[in-house]
Amino acid sequence: MQRDQSAIAPLRKLRPAKARNAVRRRWFEYRSSRVPLRDTPNLVSLGTAYGGWIMPAALIEPSWTCYSVGAGGDISFDLELIERYGLTVRAFDAVAGYVEEAAAQGAGEPRFSVRQAAITVADGPVLMQITHDPQSRSVSPAHLYESSKSIELPGRSLRSLMDELGDERIELLKLDIEGGEYQLLSAVDLRALGVKVFATQLHHTGSVREARALIARLHEQGYDAVACRPAVKITFAARELLS
Repeated sequence: MQRDQSAIAPLRKLRPAKARNAVRRRWFEYRSSRVPLRDTPNLVSLGTAYGGWIMPAALIEPSWTCYSVGAGGDISFDLELIERYGLTVRAFDAVAGYVEEAAAQGAGEPRFSVRQAAITVADGPVLMQITHDPQSRSVSPAHLYESSKSIELPGRSLRSLMDELGDERIELLKLDIEGGEYQLLSAVDLRALGVKVFATQLHHTGSVREARALIARLHEQGYDAVACRPAVKITFAARELLS
């Protein structure tokens, strides 16, 4: 019997690896977002639906310095932080094109700055995977994408950048580094950096167990989860500020 070719054609276009990756991502996001949250008043969503984060508004002070790691193509969060609370925001991104876009978006705002840097455990060149998405220029240190292309970029540690920029503390740290969060946060002492509010996106380069272990480590360091947006964008606050 002759098969209906019109019915078979769509099946030939399916990419099993892409389908498996999509299922894994959705399962990861569903399970990892189910994190117990500390009841916290005055939570506000800052930035666009794509680039935004939830922050505990009552805790933020104008004297704080924010390191916004992973500017991407959307610094709406950074600019709204400045507009509402008067913070100094230093943004970083590994991709030169995103840095140029952020500089243009933040032009004229003296409390905003941006520079190119892939945030890593230690200074030095880092090999970054280039995304497969033609609509994006993102890179990942953790094989997040379905791509065999990579590029070497300058890597900097948070402490090294703080020393260069003359910052004694990073009171607010936002970290979106495309899967590199697991390695970085296993090596970085947020308390030693002065972090009071911390936000990060967890990616499916790690397992659900690894994501939960990371959240547990942060809890042991004295940070309680206070908010979670879709795509597992979790905000933590130092426990003593919530008492």
